Amino acid sequence: MPEGIDLFFRITLAIFLEAAPFLLLGSFLGAVLEFFVSPERMERLLPKNRAAEVLAGLLGGMVLPTCECGVVPIAKRLLHKGATPAFAVTYMLAAPVINPVVIASTYVAFQGNWTMVWGRCLLVALTAGCMGLFLGRHPAIALLLPEARNPEPACGCCHHHHESCGHEHETERPRLVGVLLHAGDEFLGMVKFLLLGSLAAAAFKTWLPPHVVTWFMENVWLSVLGMMLLAVLLSVCSEADAFVAAGFSQFPMAAQLSFLALGPMFDLKLLAMFTSVFRRPVVLGLSLLPFIMVFCLSLVWALVESWL
Repeated sequence: MPEGIDLFFRITLAIFLEAAPFLLLGSFLGAVLEFFVSPERMERLLPKNRAAEVLAGLLGGMVLPTCECGVVPIAKRLLHKGATPAFAVTYMLAAPVINPVVIASTYVAFQGNWTMVWGRCLLVALTAGCMGLFLGRHPAIALLLPEARNPEPACGCCHHHHESCGHEHETERPRLVGVLLHAGDEFLGMVKFLLLGSLAAAAFKTWLPPHVVTWFMENVWLSVLGMMLLAVLLSVCSEADAFVAAGFSQFPMAAQLSFLALGPMFDLKLLAMFTSVFRRPVVLGLSLLPFIMVFCLSLVWALVESWL
C-alpha cells in the first residue's frame, strides 16, 4: 500500500463525516422553505432595496444559522422562492461565520480574544456584502445552471406544487413526508460533490510537505497567502476551523484571520457544490473575488496592526 494512503482515507472520512450532517441539515431547511414559505411571503419579508437586502443577508445567519457544508442548497432554495441574488448570495457567504454557533466557537478557540471574533466577522461581512452587491445586479435565472433553475416538485409525488397538484394535502403528515423526500433528493444530489471536495482536501493535507508551511511563515504576505491556500485545501467546517487556526499561533494574526475568513466562503468542497448550482462565470466570481478581497483586507489588517 502506498505511503500515506491509510491517512488519506482517514482524513477523507473525517472531513466527509464532519460535513455531511450539516449538508443534510441544509437540505432539510431548504425543503422546509420550499413547503412552508411561498414566493409571495418571501417577497413580503425581504427589503425592497439592494443595500437593505445585503444587510438582511449579512444578519440572516443569526436567524437561520448554518455552516458552509449546508448553505448552498439553502441559497438555491431561497432563489427558487423569490429571494433576490443580493440577499441569497450575501447570506450564502456570510451565514457560515456570522451566526451564534461559529461566533461562540471562535471565541472559545482563541481563549476569549474578541479581536479575532470581530475581525473574522468584519472580513467576511465586507467580502460577502460586496459579492451580494455585485451579483445582485443580475436576475436569479442568470446565476443558476439550467438544471438548477426550476425547483423540484414540492409535494414529492408529482410535477406540480401541492396547491394545484390535485392531491389531498389537508393533514400535516403528507406534507412532512414530502419535506423528507425533498430533503433526501437534495442531499443525494449534492453529496457527491461533497465527497469529491473531501477527497481533494485529504490529498493535499496528506501529501503537502511540512517544510512548505514553514517557508510561508517567514513573510507576512506569504503567511497570509499560505493560510488562505490552506483554508481552501483543508476544507474544514466553519464550526471547527477556529480550533485549526488557533493551532497556527506562530503565524501573524492577519494570516490566521485570512484562514478564518476565506474557508467558509470558498474551499474545495464549496467549489464542487458551486459547480452543481451556478453557471461557470458565477462560479469563477465566487472563487476569485472572495480570495482577492480577503487577501487585500488581510494585508490591510497587518499594516494597521504594525502601526498600533
